[in-house]
Amino acid sequence: MKLGVFLQAQWDPGTDIEEGIAGLVRQAELADELGYDSAWLPQHYVSAPYASIQPGPLIGLLAAHTRRLRLGTGVFLLPFTRPVVLAEEMASLDWITGGRLIFGAGMGYRADEFAAIGVPIKERVGRFTEGLELIRRLWVEDGVTHHGKYFDVDDVSISLKPKQPSGPPVWIGGSVPAAVRRAARVGDVWVSSMNPSFDELQELYGEFDAARETPAPERPTMRECYIGATHEAAVAEVRDVLYAKYSAYQAWGSPSTRVKFDGRTEFEALMERKFLVGDENTVAERLRWLRDELGIDHIITRVRWPGLTEDQALNTMRRLADVAAGL
Repeated sequence: MKLGVFLQAQWDPGTDIEEGIAGLVRQAELADELGYDSAWLPQHYVSAPYASIQPGPLIGLLAAHTRRLRLGTGVFLLPFTRPVVLAEEMASLDWITGGRLIFGAGMGYRADEFAAIGVPIKERVGRFTEGLELIRRLWVEDGVTHHGKYFDVDDVSISLKPKQPSGPPVWIGGSVPAAVRRAARVGDVWVSSMNPSFDELQELYGEFDAARETPAPERPTMRECYIGATHEAAVAEVRDVLYAKYSAYQAWGSPSTRVKFDGRTEFEALMERKFLVGDENTVAERLRWLRDELGIDHIITRVRWPGLTEDQALNTMRRLADVAAGL
């Protein structure tokens, strides 16, 4: 099973940003050393008071500190950027990474972002699908002409085609049935967020398979992960920090899960249905279920959140590599 690490490039107010960036580099370097397959950078706009670093510059930085690790945007909010600009930027990153780029793309859902950037949220689906189609043409064709509902170009050739012959693989994010079916039609791979429970993930992969004409080259999922000395210790060490994070998601009305909770007791039960939290045996059992029941072959884990130390995160990465090697 392939392993990936999701790098949390967002920090609380007052955080030393330079040290935060250095920590992301150390996580990526360890992932490269341990034989992980991929590292992923998120994207958010207007996230103040939380500080967010944009994924493009970070991928350029991490490319210089790694040798074999694939680097992905997880996910780039496509409706906010003109397709020609994005095609050029991703082609450049593909060369900077030595052909290791994965273009993860999503639509976005935060009304604040759409309002600040001046894109009507009701246009997000159309801008996403039309924009992605145009980007993929620009990566492989010269003299592209396109007249659509949202974008017009005449005889355009981008400055540099990507290093990968057909362009970077396109992984589509989304965790509701309509988004998953769309990913099956227009993307190379569908990747879920951390939010769907294991049961929801099984249902969503059913939607994907029904809408997909050919098998996808990879079958990933993103999951929160923490491995402790014992199952009980692991839960105790991360329950409060994850509770705070998912309470915020629930307050925002995130559409990517039907599972709700009321208080810490219910949340602890929910952790068993969503996350890879426990000792090595517990996590191995959940990985086997994901592999054997859903065909998951690529686990992308977020191992650090506000309130967790870097040493705890790096220890989880090492333990997860041992678990995956023994499956």
